Amino acid sequence: MKKCIGILFVLSAIVMAGCSSSRLFVEHDYSYEGHFKNYESFNFLECEFVDSTLLCSDIQDAIRHQMEARGYRVSNRAPNLLISYNIFRSDLRFRGYQQPVIKDWVVREDDDATYKRIDYNLDEGTLMISLIDAESYQVIWKGYASKMMRNQNFKNNYFKGIVRSIFDQYPLMATVK
Repeated sequence: MKKCIGILFVLSAIVMAGCSSSRLFVEHDYSYEGHFKNYESFNFLECEFVDSTLLCSDIQDAIRHQMEARGYRVSNRAPNLLISYNIFRSDLRFRGYQQPVIKDWVVREDDDATYKRIDYNLDEGTLMISLIDAESYQVIWKGYASKMMRNQNFKNNYFKGIVRSIFDQYPLMATVK
């Protein structure tokens, strides 16, 4: 009997979570100009959050973990990629693009690929992470998650799962030379 009640409780929690309107929206876009096969190192642009250095370190630690898990290494001297991130605390109109899956595009590098515009209305609390080609200073990949800041009293490691959800959209591994 206790086992059945436990199972019912878990199932109802899953159903309620699935019906929740505050589910995280995660998406990404990339540039056809990116040289994804050539990137092996990264570093961060300066954090611009004026209200919390803890926020900067939490987000950077989460991003660093995801990049290193993909084989990229932190470099203070001439990194291939620069990483920028920002949290938009109010609603945001944003232009994204419908594109081929990035992993498929990198294999083929289709010169005829086109950008198909999609306009998003992103809710408050959007975290946007940009990977920038350090040589051209062009944003080559952008991942974003919306609806994440419902509780302003976030705990340590709050961003770990959110950043992982964003980087699930970036399945590429670093080039090993």
